[in-house]
Amino acid sequence: MTEEDLKRRKFENGVPFWFVLMCLLNYNFKSFRRFLIYLLNAGSLIDLRERSSAQMTNEEIVVYFEPMLGSRVPRPLIRDIIGVQSRTTFNKYFGDFIKENNLSKRNGFTLLEAYKLLEFWQGEGKWGRFKAAKKQKLANILHNKNYERTAEEFRGAVDLDEYKPNLLSPKTIKNFIRHVDLTDDDKVEALIGYGEFKKSSLWAFGILMFYHSLNEKGIRMYNPRDVREPMIFQKNKQSGPMEWSEALAEILGHTEK
Repeated sequence: MTEEDLKRRKFENGVPFWFVLMCLLNYNFKSFRRFLIYLLNAGSLIDLRERSSAQMTNEEIVVYFEPMLGSRVPRPLIRDIIGVQSRTTFNKYFGDFIKENNLSKRNGFTLLEAYKLLEFWQGEGKWGRFKAAKKQKLANILHNKNYERTAEEFRGAVDLDEYKPNLLSPKTIKNFIRHVDLTDDDKVEALIGYGEFKKSSLWAFGILMFYHSLNEKGIRMYNPRDVREPMIFQKNKQSGPMEWSEALAEILGHTEK
């Protein structure tokens, strides 16, 4: 994907779902950030002929996508994303950050606030998988399940408060990797999961765009009473349920402007 490709403008007032779907199926972007900028430019929300992609901050990009969410990101969803279900444990990780950024007593966060929380969780450098890792998993990767050796290395690499929890954040793991100067690419990938993040972020974005397109068409999605049954789609309360293929056809019915 060249800079000239990024500058081409195709639509007005956003991009249709079919275009996003084609981009995801034929993904050849250097980074997820570049992919998002491409969509913003293709949807006429920004103009790369007037301002280069390098001049855009990540925060600016996130704000452009906030209207698609339509509501705040629930706190339990953040806990689920990072694999920390306990409220007490979550507060141990994020308590100071939430207080310093005036996010206390929030049941939900804006997309930008959620991004800043996850940025804090990830620490410096490229983002990897979101889920916290158990100490034993790290021992399995680093020293063939030798927990004591791994614990000794960690205690010398990070602050005691960072090491105490059984679940370690990506930020803590990155700090450890930098301290011990780990150069084994396979082990680094197993610990951080850069490739896993890339795949999961594309899936998450595709699902978000799918929900957004359904809402634009007035289609609601419901869980069936029997969990073994497929999701239920319905355009309005007076109409009958739609097949998922009918709902997909509805949101793919956009025409290029």
